[in-house]
Amino acid sequence: MIREVAVCLALAGSALAQPVEVATLATPAPARAFALAQTGKVAAAICEDQKLRVWTLPEGRLEREIDLGDRIMYASAFAISHDGAWIAAGDYNGLLTVWNASTGAVQMEAKHQYYSIKLVFSSDGSRLAFAPSGEPVQIHDVATGRKLLELERTVGGSQAMAFSRDGGRIATTDSDTVVRIYNASNGELLARHADFLLEPLAAAFSADGKRLLAAGGDKVIVTLDASTGNVVRKSAKLVDPVAYLEVSLDGSLAAAGLMHADNLLMPAPLLITETSSGREVQEWTPPSLVLGGGWTSDGHLVAATGTEEGLQLWRVR
Repeated sequence: MIREVAVCLALAGSALAQPVEVATLATPAPARAFALAQTGKVAAAICEDQKLRVWTLPEGRLEREIDLGDRIMYASAFAISHDGAWIAAGDYNGLLTVWNASTGAVQMEAKHQYYSIKLVFSSDGSRLAFAPSGEPVQIHDVATGRKLLELERTVGGSQAMAFSRDGGRIATTDSDTVVRIYNASNGELLARHADFLLEPLAAAFSADGKRLLAAGGDKVIVTLDASTGNVVRKSAKLVDPVAYLEVSLDGSLAAAGLMHADNLLMPAPLLITETSSGREVQEWTPPSLVLGGGWTSDGHLVAATGTEEGLQLWRVR
């Protein structure tokens, strides 16, 4: 059953005191991963019946189903471009595919020895960065499939990547506990931060690209100067490691998704903080694991949780 969501997703004004469930998207099989375009108009999910499903929002209409065959998809290696034009996913056999969201046609494929840990599109959707397990991050041109560059090899590879909004820089959070910032055009290392004790698992640039938020196993969110890698600010200790970071389109807020350290199957809080001060303005513990979501261009934070019957979409902010 799909609820009417046009009004809910388009509402403007002050933040809600409590998140509101704005839609339920029915799926014949439980979803394992969810991705939402920054426009808020296209959503996709990988389901346990080996189907990749694509919906249009706010009406919640199922547009197409893509049969994944016998491919076993890696849940964190799933991404959608900001405009909703491309959907990318990788499987455990090292095959990465980008589909045209409008037609379901394969746009590009890349095969590697190891599966990709994470995928991220540049803001304009022209490039896709991915991190094969234990291998250097690669950046490919989506239109041609051509590899544009490969970043330096680091011990253990990278856990996450983030493009600056102008596409000029890319940051990696690496298994050797170092955060690195590169020129995204030629792969030149511009800055590094090596003060984490445990693996950093997530990163996000500020709207102007001058700061980088990074976090992970240390249970703190660190704001870095993107030119030097030096610490600008560090949060107080959090209750759990951070697995997800994203800055709102206007740059004023950051969302941090925690992971339950003692049981990864249990839901953990989603925090919203001010980027200027680091002050926490909202905390929400979802009813079940968050499968994906993000900030939309109208300033809302949307998160998806799963049930046996489908996906619940929540407007968190």
